[in-house]
Amino acid sequence: MLQWINKKSENKKIAKIIEASLFLVIFLFVFFVFDTALAQSVADPNSNLQQGMQVIQEPLGLPNTDIRLIIGNIIKTALSLLGIIAVIIIIYGGFLWMTSGGNETQIEKAKKVLVNAIIGLIIILSAYAIVFFVMRLLGVDVGPGNNNDNVNEPGTQNFIGSGSLGQIIRDHYPTRDQTGVPRNTKIAVTFNKPILVNNLVVDTNNDGIFGDCNINDAMNWETDCDALVMGDNFINISAVTKDDSGAETVTPIDGAALIASYVPSMNDPNVLEVYTIVIRPYNYLGSELEDVTYRVRLGSEIRLNDSLNSNPPAFTVKIVGNTFYEWRFICGTELDLTPPTVVDVFPVQDAREVKNTTIQITFNEAVDPIGIQGGFTLSADGSHYVLQGNNVFLKNENSTIPLGRFDLVNNYRTLEFTSTIACGVNACGKPVYCLPVCDVNGVNCKEANYDVLLRAGRTFSNSSFEAIPFSGVMDMSGNALDGNSDKKVDTAPLTDPVFPTQKVPDNFFWNFTLLDELDLTSPYVLQIVPGPESNYVPGNREWNMDFSKRMRLGSIYGIGLDESPTPAERCPDPTKGCSAEPLWRVPTAWVSLDDDIKGEKTTVRMNHGLFLEGLRQIYIPYINSSIEDVHYNCLYPGQGPNDNTDNTKDLSAKCVAGTNCCINNTDSETGDFCCNGQEEGIGEEASESCRDNLKLP
Repeated sequence: MLQWINKKSENKKIAKIIEASLFLVIFLFVFFVFDTALAQSVADPNSNLQQGMQVIQEPLGLPNTDIRLIIGNIIKTALSLLGIIAVIIIIYGGFLWMTSGGNETQIEKAKKVLVNAIIGLIIILSAYAIVFFVMRLLGVDVGPGNNNDNVNEPGTQNFIGSGSLGQIIRDHYPTRDQTGVPRNTKIAVTFNKPILVNNLVVDTNNDGIFGDCNINDAMNWETDCDALVMGDNFINISAVTKDDSGAETVTPIDGAALIASYVPSMNDPNVLEVYTIVIRPYNYLGSELEDVTYRVRLGSEIRLNDSLNSNPPAFTVKIVGNTFYEWRFICGTELDLTPPTVVDVFPVQDAREVKNTTIQITFNEAVDPIGIQGGFTLSADGSHYVLQGNNVFLKNENSTIPLGRFDLVNNYRTLEFTSTIACGVNACGKPVYCLPVCDVNGVNCKEANYDVLLRAGRTFSNSSFEAIPFSGVMDMSGNALDGNSDKKVDTAPLTDPVFPTQKVPDNFFWNFTLLDELDLTSPYVLQIVPGPESNYVPGNREWNMDFSKRMRLGSIYGIGLDESPTPAERCPDPTKGCSAEPLWRVPTAWVSLDDDIKGEKTTVRMNHGLFLEGLRQIYIPYINSSIEDVHYNCLYPGQGPNDNTDNTKDLSAKCVAGTNCCINNTDSETGDFCCNGQEEGIGEEASESCRDNLKLP
């Protein structure tokens, strides 16, 4: 009976411990939820409370730390202290047992202490898990390894002046935060719209053309080329150093030449436009002794070539969040003396391909765009076609001139020819374009042989790949193309190529056959990372998409992204120290074989700024009909991976042969658009409706 009473007394003690622990959990939970309810506008930067915090914190000098994060850290600290106490009690119980010397009374006491401590520890861990789960639901991550440094405050962005990348800026080299950049590099920037260059350069060579050079074998960059206009409102390239206190000193470079890549307009080939500029510093960057950080700033005086709208600035607060664009890279201590090589072509050597195709040449590194972009003209002897710049050549049997344009895309690694000869309609009702096949009057054939040749830059000697400027294909450091990838300098004839006499190293050449046929098979999305409904995605998580076919790389820049809250909603007043810039992004792509589809797939990696962590921030990537394969086919019917089976996964299921797929088709009442793995609506209206529904309420 006494034993039962004593046991019951121990049960009462345990019950009291449980009651106290549950009371603590309930108290902390209510305190957290109540304070979060009072501070609920922290997640809503448009609320009066949030704006009030932004107003008063500056004169008081107070930190603008999220109140949810403060409360979460208090709870975490309190539970951690309780856990420490529980461990101390366990150690005390173990000490009693180890020193009992066989005393049954002390052993029983030790057992009771250990049991109670373990029960208390279980309750504490359960409380921690419950509170942690609730806080994660409310958008605050205070889990292990997360602290204030990993949580972006409401209304902040990763980099000031970054929002133009993915908006008005398509590509630049070196890339953001690139390390180990060679000291002898050039700097290139490509815009999504044509720009004016006359206010960015001084016409040093006095030829009336802005952004060019007097080309000769002994060319001097300072006297023979137009000079870059330096300044934060124009273009400023500066070394950045820090003193012991962390204060930065910005030192502009001594000067640079600016070369513009003039290409024919896709709307009117008689009109030349500039999308890409290349900057060649007069002196090597950096130092032989240590790495040096460089800042490139593109300013408010860079203007679009749009006379109908008075040539507006390229960078505006309304569109890209700031009136300038800025990025940094780290220059190493070495010069780049290694030549570029070709790693992939399409159509491949000896292939038989349909005529509605693009031509792709992919290099192992970024190459200089000057002289390899533009359209074809007929050679002087009428035997072949010559690309503007005189470095790319093409010959096609019984066929007329290919109309269109070569552009350097994919971070300056892929040279892609896009035709402007419409020859059919894809599933979205948009034109597909063809290379000419047997279209010469009086010719009766169904296929045409194509030869393509890239001229390697002419080297100064046979002992180095250092090339004469503008003499052929070369990398961003001026190393000539190694066409046969043998790592040896081979001397090619210097005259303009006449097939087949120029098919010699180090020129690169290949041939294929085009059929008078069309491929109208639509691509689809195989797999995506992060998958639909992925939660708590780390800021630096890879953002990838696999497509079921080889894609036209010039089109992948159209992959869209909506943010909720929008940048403007996150930061209604940028003067308060926040940034209203969109997440910067730029795609890189490569082709590989996939066993599941028994063919080629294209993987697109969207390099991006850090996703905002610690906030209820939703990112909504979308792929519309502007994204096409190499045959100009759009994603129709909409097909891609369906929902994750587990929302904690950040890798989607793989959509293959109708399995794990969201599939819409023309016979479906729901139309052609898949929304987060679910069928929804028709066309662009459905796309907008989907994105609206996925946003925060």
